[in-house]
Amino acid sequence: KKVLYLVFLLAICISLAACSNKEQSKRKEGQTIKIATMSEVEPVVGWIKEGLKPLGYDVEIVVYSANQLPATALKDGDVDGVILNQIHWMEKFNEENNRDLHMVEPYMYYSRNAVFSDKHNSLDELPQNAQIAIPGDPTNMDKTLLGLEKAGLITLGEKTEQFYSLLDIKDNPKNIEFLETERGTTARCIKDVDAIVCGATEAKQAGVDVDKFLYDDFKKYPHGLIVNSKDVDLDWVKEAIKISTPEEFKKKFNDHYQGTYVPFE
Repeated sequence: KKVLYLVFLLAICISLAACSNKEQSKRKEGQTIKIATMSEVEPVVGWIKEGLKPLGYDVEIVVYSANQLPATALKDGDVDGVILNQIHWMEKFNEENNRDLHMVEPYMYYSRNAVFSDKHNSLDELPQNAQIAIPGDPTNMDKTLLGLEKAGLITLGEKTEQFYSLLDIKDNPKNIEFLETERGTTARCIKDVDAIVCGATEAKQAGVDVDKFLYDDFKKYPHGLIVNSKDVDLDWVKEAIKISTPEEFKKKFNDHYQGTYVPFE
């Protein structure tokens, strides 16, 4: 009986393994892989789509209009992966939604952030009571405030939450008024304020001269392919990462983004 029981268990294991392999094969041969993004990162997903096609993968690019929607779609099972958000934003999303999204290594790129202005040529020219528009979401605000402290505009105290917020500014010698904006709209405020802090890609899309910046020494947070943790070892995920790492891919990336997004090293 024990021998029969062990044979029965072995048969079940082999059957499950076969089903798993069959499911992987089905995904490769017939199932469309959906990767979510926003318009500014759509070319990156397009290059990965091109690379996966000869390997038998059919990729559908799903473009959303707001920063949080791709991750929400991944959480809800509507897409298979996301290329858009930076890693600390993803970690905050996991915490708030009780999810386990994972950014696969090696990471792909980082967003070059900077202080831009249509009215001033240096940080020293910023007047007392200057208005600066900054992204209002926790992770981007944290990065922004740390950069502005490094630039000497403010001094931060102890964090009151996981990320720095305006409440944590200890010293503000110029009495700068920080205007919180949605990440996608920050760049469009440049005509109405003394300066903005945002990604160079968003700035360029809004018509800002990204070569004219007041400061750009911000921390580099990685962006990359985000999937559910259970999917990290899927074949298409591994192949997508292989496609995004060669020098040929990085050259195409640099030629397109011109230093607004930068390959992550």
